[in-house]
Amino acid sequence: MIRAYRPFTKTVRALSLLMAVLAMLFASTAVLAQTMASSVSQHGITWYFDQEHEVGRYANGDWWVLGPVTITNITPESGVYDGRIKHGSQVNPVGSRQGFDDHPGDMSYAPELNVAPSMTGESLTLTQASLVSSISLENPRSSGRPIVRDLAVLTVTTEVPRAGSFRPSPYSTTKEHKWNESDLDYSILRSLPRVANTPDLKTSSARALRFWTEQAAGSWRQRTVQASNNMPNYGRDIQNGSGRLLLMLHLDYPKGEKRDLYVGLVQMGLDIYGRFLEGGTWMSNGGHNAGRKMPMLLAGLALGDADIIARANRDEDPDRFQDDGQTFYITQEDVDREHRERGGGYTTDMIGTPEWGIRHATDPRRDDADWGARYRWIGGGMVAHALAARLTEGAIDAWNWPAYFDYVDRYYSIETGPDGREGVGTTNGIHPFFYAMWNAYRHAD
Repeated sequence: MIRAYRPFTKTVRALSLLMAVLAMLFASTAVLAQTMASSVSQHGITWYFDQEHEVGRYANGDWWVLGPVTITNITPESGVYDGRIKHGSQVNPVGSRQGFDDHPGDMSYAPELNVAPSMTGESLTLTQASLVSSISLENPRSSGRPIVRDLAVLTVTTEVPRAGSFRPSPYSTTKEHKWNESDLDYSILRSLPRVANTPDLKTSSARALRFWTEQAAGSWRQRTVQASNNMPNYGRDIQNGSGRLLLMLHLDYPKGEKRDLYVGLVQMGLDIYGRFLEGGTWMSNGGHNAGRKMPMLLAGLALGDADIIARANRDEDPDRFQDDGQTFYITQEDVDREHRERGGGYTTDMIGTPEWGIRHATDPRRDDADWGARYRWIGGGMVAHALAARLTEGAIDAWNWPAYFDYVDRYYSIETGPDGREGVGTTNGIHPFFYAMWNAYRHAD
């Protein structure tokens, strides 16, 4: 690789700096060649180094810097503002405590996790790590769901990644560059005519390229740090949000226009996979944890990675993903079981019916035969994920859980029929875009 030279005169240095600034302001998410810089910025966050270091951008636009590097400051500066600690930074964030902001929330603030130099009083030296920095919300809800507005990831790496590399997992201590945009297989995607209520591609792509955290994977407490500019906050809305992006990937946009959306979704799936490798699971829990499986499976299929694909196989762990842990076929055992929920249990004529249970894999006594069972409405987002899997070559077989897809068929037919409880277009219903896509392409060849 060709390394950018150091300027030798003030004039050349000034011109170089101006060009770098313009590049950062106006470049798309296309990968920039590495260069030398004493600071880099993204989403309003700037990391300052003690001297110039080699830097560059990953396929999704996130920055890397060649370590070891000493970070002297991060802006906005973390500090106490009107009695509240804001704008914190955390290294390789995993777990149920956070170092971003001490506003009351479901995830408690741990001062030792906030490594921002303005809080510790000393520069931060890293050799190989992911530094996740935040901008706090000015006026978060009293619930603290969420308390941060923006999150951005700076990766400190010991090797210069190939142009087009995907960002390594922010949750692990090692930062290997295993995947590259050049490996993306576009043949697994469709190119279907757009339907009514199709969202704006540019806006959706920008959303996909943002960092969707899985710091406290599987815990509803994570809502505290799910940055409002990055991702939806509640599990229902996360599933709907990623489902919207997954379906748009199969529409008839030219390959070049589809690029940012594809890259963003694959990076999202790689982050989910990376969090799984650090112990993350998204077990059945009401409306909180659905919608993580398909982005991870998409990443595996897109990159031809057998290990990622294998981790999506339901037989590996029936409750690794909520999508699988909540769906099943009714058996005699389910009929015989004593149930705790209001709708009660099942009858023999229901045997073989695809069904949903709030915590079926871990506590089947809480299954509820009543169609109005609590949280059954999360099926609205399941419609999008099931259809996206049907449209993605190889996904159904790799998923390996027919009960999920058969239940979504059942859910859709009931919810769009005369007895539907939530229907189409309501908060807990089927999004009109999902409805239009399903009607047009559920039985697409």
